[in-house]
Amino acid sequence: MQTNISAVMSGLTDYIDIFDDILRYGHGTYERYPPEIVVDHDASTQAHCTFSHILMKARGELGDLPQVKHFDIRGQNLWLIEAANCIIRFKKTDESGSSSNYPTSQAVAFDEGGILPGLPVEPTRLTVGYLLDATGSQYVRSQVSLQLKGVGWCAAIIPSTSRGEDEAAWYEVTKQSRFAEI
Repeated sequence: MQTNISAVMSGLTDYIDIFDDILRYGHGTYERYPPEIVVDHDASTQAHCTFSHILMKARGELGDLPQVKHFDIRGQNLWLIEAANCIIRFKKTDESGSSSNYPTSQAVAFDEGGILPGLPVEPTRLTVGYLLDATGSQYVRSQVSLQLKGVGWCAAIIPSTSRGEDEAAWYEVTKQSRFAEI
């Protein structure tokens, strides 16, 4: 399993803009819901509705790509990106790339590289997520994160419309531990 941020993100070069489009589509679709409907939604409902749109877009965008395989393991939708030797999942995330879901044994197994039925163990397990502002309404960024204990990192995606031709498609936003060695 590759854990180096530069190596992993380099392997995902052809997919970064696709990931960003999928995530922004999901949030943008939710934003178009009528206000009289949204007023009754809590943060969990909002995330669930947004994820539903992300999932449908991901199936369409990633479904026909070569070297990409979709897995639905007990409701957990994962995509194996063979060219990058990565398995990804889509989630609403915080600034460090962690999802706020209840840590089920299946989610923990994914993050820790554990065994999931039907999946190879070796590929890097990544969360491709979106970050909202403190109000939960404004889109801040799309990001890719590795949540493996002791090796975690997070990379923010720079939208293709906001970057120059030779500019990198991502930058590291990993939070430093306040107990990091000096």
